[in-house]
Amino acid sequence: MEPESLRQAILAELARQDATDPEQAVDVIAVRQTVGALQTDFERALAELTDKERVGLVVGKLYVRRNL
Repeated sequence: MEPESLRQAILAELARQDATDPEQAVDVIAVRQTVGALQTDFERALAELTDKERVGLVVGKLYVRRNL
């Protein structure tokens, strides 16, 4: 999967699961499996999303950051 497509898939899955704040965060592994990404590709895309403050990570769970 192309990097931009994977980043969009991650964001879409988090939005689909309504993971929009830390209290509604979802498991990292479950998101990776749902989008069907290889671990290294997923980790790279996730690092880019967190660096850009699009996704938050708390106790191994992800959520969409809305403070953009």
